[in-house]
Amino acid sequence: MDGKITYHQQISFCGKERCRRCRDGIGHGPYWYAYQTVKGRTVRTYVGKDPPATMTAAREAARKSVSPSQPATVLRFYTLGQFRLEQRARSEEQESTGWEQITEASLQHQRVRGLLSCMVSTSSRKLGREQVMYMLWPDLDLETATHRLDRAVHNLRQVFEPGRSRPSSSTLLLTEYSTLVLAEQPYLWIDADAFEHLLSLARATDDPGAAEQLLEEAAALYNGEFLPEENQIIAVLSRRETLRRSWITLLLELADLRIEREAIPAAVEVLDRLLATDAANEAAAQRLIALLAQMGRRSEAITVYQRLATALKHEFQIATLPETRALFDTVLSGGTVPKPRTQTRRVPRQTELAPLTREADTDHMHIGRTHQSPLVGRDEEMERLHAILQITEQTRRLKLTGQKRPSVFTPLSLDTTRRAQFITLMGDVGIGKTRLAEEIAREAKRRNWAVAWCRAYMQESNVPYRMWTEILRKAMSQGLWQRQELTRRPLVYQPLGMLMPELQDILPEVLYAPPIPPEQEQLRLWESTRALLSMICENTTLLIVLDDVQWADTSSCEMLTYLVRQMRGTPVMFLCTCREVELAKDHPLRAVMNDITREQAIELLPIKPLSHELIRELIAHVPAPMVETISTRASGNPFFAEELARGVTVGDLLPAFDPANPAELPETITAVLDLRLARITEKCLRLLERAAVLGDAFLFETICAMASGGAPIDEELILDLLEEALQAGMLVEEGQGAHITFTFWHPLLLTYLYEHLSAARRASLHRRAAQVFQEYYLGRESEGAAEITHHLVHGGGPPAQIAHFAELAADRAYSLSAYPDAEKHYLLALEYLGPLASNAPQSARLHYAYIHEQLGECTMIVGKFEAAHTFYAQVLTLRNQPQTFVTEAERQYAAQLEALLWCEISRAW
Repeated sequence: MDGKITYHQQISFCGKERCRRCRDGIGHGPYWYAYQTVKGRTVRTYVGKDPPATMTAAREAARKSVSPSQPATVLRFYTLGQFRLEQRARSEEQESTGWEQITEASLQHQRVRGLLSCMVSTSSRKLGREQVMYMLWPDLDLETATHRLDRAVHNLRQVFEPGRSRPSSSTLLLTEYSTLVLAEQPYLWIDADAFEHLLSLARATDDPGAAEQLLEEAAALYNGEFLPEENQIIAVLSRRETLRRSWITLLLELADLRIEREAIPAAVEVLDRLLATDAANEAAAQRLIALLAQMGRRSEAITVYQRLATALKHEFQIATLPETRALFDTVLSGGTVPKPRTQTRRVPRQTELAPLTREADTDHMHIGRTHQSPLVGRDEEMERLHAILQITEQTRRLKLTGQKRPSVFTPLSLDTTRRAQFITLMGDVGIGKTRLAEEIAREAKRRNWAVAWCRAYMQESNVPYRMWTEILRKAMSQGLWQRQELTRRPLVYQPLGMLMPELQDILPEVLYAPPIPPEQEQLRLWESTRALLSMICENTTLLIVLDDVQWADTSSCEMLTYLVRQMRGTPVMFLCTCREVELAKDHPLRAVMNDITREQAIELLPIKPLSHELIRELIAHVPAPMVETISTRASGNPFFAEELARGVTVGDLLPAFDPANPAELPETITAVLDLRLARITEKCLRLLERAAVLGDAFLFETICAMASGGAPIDEELILDLLEEALQAGMLVEEGQGAHITFTFWHPLLLTYLYEHLSAARRASLHRRAAQVFQEYYLGRESEGAAEITHHLVHGGGPPAQIAHFAELAADRAYSLSAYPDAEKHYLLALEYLGPLASNAPQSARLHYAYIHEQLGECTMIVGKFEAAHTFYAQVLTLRNQPQTFVTEAERQYAAQLEALLWCEISRAW
């Protein structure tokens, strides 16, 4: 932007052949330079060795805005590379620094440190008591864990505020119902939160100089891994990895900013620091190789490549990328190395933007949302909508060729053979209804149609005619109505003043006739609206889009019915998007659709989920390893697929859904699920949470047993709750008679319900599910052994019981030729059986030998020959231990079996 000045410290090179500093790559300085854009060109001006006074003041102000030394700050906690809690100085020796370290003995207690570590491991600084207890003491009973937590909370409050007479009233560690809340950053400053805050500020600014300064301050805060001494709490380990990735990304962004302003030595320093931490970071290595080659330090560039290749081979057993190899070959041959390719965000100047058309500047031209991804997999629907557009255009051409246009008061005759002008796109949330409506609206604009777009909101569902007020304003804003027509017939258009008060300045004052009944007033308003829309249609074809019409108010729905009926044959098309599952039984829109359907004036166009192939095409920009996982989790819903892919970064693989460790969902998806769940009662929600433990599908008998917990249960109550979930769109019912299966509406709903259960609740429900399935499959345990094993494992069941059912599941999978499943369950059985004791009886050795033999065969069939060789060798070891044979037949059988195993080993090897 012209006139804006930024300052940077930079090493300069004079370029003289005799200059040793330049020849050694040291350079002169660093010196301060001012950068300013003048007429599209960047001009650099020398400032000197010291920074300018204006920049020093600005930097000090920025530092104070995020400094831990704010007057309101009571404590500050250093977690990056250390565990240090500080308070404001109380002794004269510490007054110079202002802060002193807290060395209370209670802070060294494992419970107190663990509680504080748990609280700072989440960015919201808020955790449920049950979550904290499971994080710290997963093996303790509830009463003991509660007592320990209460003591830890009391001790931590005393550490925070030792002078407070009532620790329970502490403002630094609050208790809200069953939730513990840590104070916000202005009162309890935490370096990890400050690090993330500076990083977000750097990415939000469009000033490269300010971004670089913020990144430098954030890098200075990162002194090591998050809480390095804590290696047991999963939440701490998770945030540690997140902060580490953010720090690596920060260094790469900082290097890119310095490369952009040609501060090569400073960029090399940052890249060296990054590779010292992450030797396999190929993006950093590419930049460093190119920079070193440009500086004439080719031997160092070659060393960087060699270290990268070694790290990739050692850590991931892969080779370098082709572009990295090509860069290395260029350096090796002495060729010219191009400038490193950076990924620094660039904000275009206004002069570089594409020129806006006159129409694009107007407010009514904004159609729907702005989409960057192309429309995928809706060819059939688009073809049908295009056909309806053409039919509506033909209607306009017929009217233009007519001898006389009909009066606005003449009702059009009802022609049931005419094509429908009211199209409703029906489908679930996120399925692509609005996306289709946007595409067809943009196509209508390309055909010079007038487009009036309005979206209904649930919060405004009680405001009468809100949708039509917005529609009429947008239609009139396009200048397609005649002011003189309104002034010539004021009695016709006067009722519109109730919807649009601004019309009162246009319409002349009229004297109304004596008062008329409210029904007649409503009809006058409808006729006025029809007259105005018909007047607009005399000049152009009109497309009216009503988005999310399921939240429209009753008055708007009634007016829609009237307009659809009365404007048949008029060049107007009504396009609505609707979520059928969110339409209540008594919703006025259902009556509207039923009435118009009988008159053949409406066409319902159902929008189905996309196939996995189309979802993969939609998110093709995502790294390949993540595409399949996102496609599976999205289950055909394009909105969910795009939101899951939106936050994905290179190198951050999205894990497949595992009920024991569900991945966190984006806030946009959780908002949709929260809205859906808000429509059911608390009892129904609790039933669905229990069903989520069972998986994506369950039987009526199973959920009854889960809900009862062994006590008598009212089946009518369960049926009522299931019907409530079905009507709310949470479940889908399949089958008939005695074989009815309930399935969750979407896999992400299952994920959401499951992850909102506390870990202790999950384990308890899994144990209950294991018991239910054992009773259900009594006498035929092998059929349900896989399900029972799954619930026992995630419920922390007895190891012997897990091993028993895992072996049953493996034997059944083996009999069905499902060798990968058999291998998984045999390995699980061995894991929970534990190592074989040296003095184990012969029956136990034979049992272990049997499992290893089955594993050898399964792994050999699936092509894992080395693993098969290992298992068969273990079988021989177990078989060759001293044994006593009762009969000669047993000895001969053992010899034959040993010979057979040697044959299998030879085949596997």
